Amino acid sequence: MERSPINDLELRTLLSQNLTNEMDNREIIFKGIEQSYYYEGYEKDDEE
Repeated sequence: MERSPINDLELRTLLSQNLTNEMDNREIIFKGIEQSYYYEGYEKDDEE
């Protein structure tokens, strides 16, 4: 079954529950960047 690209209500409902208002929080921004690298197959080295 193919979903309509025009009706975005379902997608908007799913995303709105997981969005944050903390746009200036560096920790959240870097967690998002780190997670996107993880999805691409990269892993963080814990040699800090």
